This record gives sequence, structure tokens and C-alpha cells, in this order.
Amino acid sequence: MRQAQNIAMSDGALANAANVIEANNAIGDNPDIWLRGNSGEELDENDEIVFQTLVRAILIAKFMEINRLRRVGADDIADVLTADFSSFLFEHPGTRRTWTEDRQVTTEHRSLLVPGRRITYYQFTETVISQLEQLDRL
Repeated sequence: MRQAQNIAMSDGALANAANVIEANNAIGDNPDIWLRGNSGEELDENDEIVFQTLVRAILIAKFMEINRLRRVGADDIADVLTADFSSFLFEHPGTRRTWTEDRQVTTEHRSLLVPGRRITYYQFTETVISQLEQLDRL
């Protein structure tokens, strides 16, 4: 059983590494858009689409890795990666803006599609919001 878990952890880590490498390569192909988007510069429509695509690729890879670790019981590692994720958002304001806007749109859509229910965030999202607030106070 332990061997199967170790194999699953290794396979998942390799898949995540491939996703992160792919996202980083995309950023490397568009460094000017990445830098301008994160510095808050105004982007034209095409560059904004590229920037949001880059951001979402990074955010999805990070979220999926943290989620995978939680599912296999590696909460201590997931906690560290969640803190790293919060720090990443703090250091990249354009990425944080995109993450915040996506979260708001998703919440609005959920409240329309699932009426009468209180919409709550995943524990991950609530933790990131709290950690960003802590970093903002520094």
C-alpha cells in the first residue's frame, strides 16, 4: 500500500512538473506581456488574452498540485505550497487581479446556477485570501 502511494505521488509530481514547465515555457515565449501584465500596465486586447492565458496556466498547475497533495494526505506539503501560492500572488499583482476576478465571476455564476444556497469557497481559497490579507498588512 505504501509503495502504491509512493508511486502515485511520484507520477503526480512528474505530471505537475510537466504542466509547470509548459506554463513557464509559455511565459518565456511572452516575457514582455508577462512583465507588463504583472506590473499593471494597460494591455491591448490581444496581449490581455495572452496574459490571462499565461496566468490561468500557472494558477491551474499550482492549484491542481496542492489539491493532489491534499487527496493523498500530504497536508504538510500542501500547506507550504499554499503559502507559496499566496506569496506568488502577492508578488505578481496582475496575476492576483486575474485570480480575484476569476473567483468573483465564478461565485456570481454559481449563485445564479445554484440559487438558494450559500456559496462558499474551497478551504484553499479561504486560506489564500487570509494569507494575502496577512501579506498586505506587512
